[in-house]
Amino acid sequence: MSDFSRRRFVFIDFENLRKVQFKQLERVASRVFILIDEREKSIPFSLVRDIQQLGKAVRWIPIPNVSDRNFNLHIAFLLGKFHQKISKHTEFVVLSNDTSFDSLMAFINEQGRSCLRVRSKTMNQDSNKNHINGKSNNGSNEQDTEGIPQIYNEGPSIMDEAFGNGILESSTNDTLRKLQYLKNRPSELSKLRRYVKLHNEEFARRGSVDDIIMQMQRREKIAIEGAQVTYKFE
Repeated sequence: MSDFSRRRFVFIDFENLRKVQFKQLERVASRVFILIDEREKSIPFSLVRDIQQLGKAVRWIPIPNVSDRNFNLHIAFLLGKFHQKISKHTEFVVLSNDTSFDSLMAFINEQGRSCLRVRSKTMNQDSNKNHINGKSNNGSNEQDTEGIPQIYNEGPSIMDEAFGNGILESSTNDTLRKLQYLKNRPSELSKLRRYVKLHNEEFARRGSVDDIIMQMQRREKIAIEGAQVTYKFE
């Protein structure tokens, strides 16, 4: 279903499902888990028709006694359940504007699995490429987790920014893992760029390897002084 080599499980509640671009979702998702109030009695025909395009990749999960936070709790449960059962090569994506997911996303990423929260609207972006040349980003370590190409209909792209952000996030995670165990890490920025491009061919075809380097810098895993790169792995 997805045309990317990485498997990707997408989790979404029914209300957010109404905002989704299904052609994009079909392109990037291996499995889609839709949480819905079990009392829901009507689903628009156009939505049913679009969902059918996803075929067997879709699983409906009816939830009893739904309140505002119930869906989030059930999604968190599913993330934990699948994290224990399936390979860490499968990426998890939650489609939600709720920032309460972020600490869980961070924890799962620390366990070696790429896990993203995709927002329905993009946030204002700071200037980017200057950070790589040693300029400050106002001290912020905030990570964009908008992940995967445009899924939502509203606002600027959410899933075409994943290629901007979802794949960026997973490519950054993979690159950091490789570099952490590399004995002779590239000490010059030009060599680091070549290394990142070599190990992220899929991303490099659609984005800039400087974005990955900038993400590593924002996470304070590397420092760049002029053309020199130093690493800050524990």
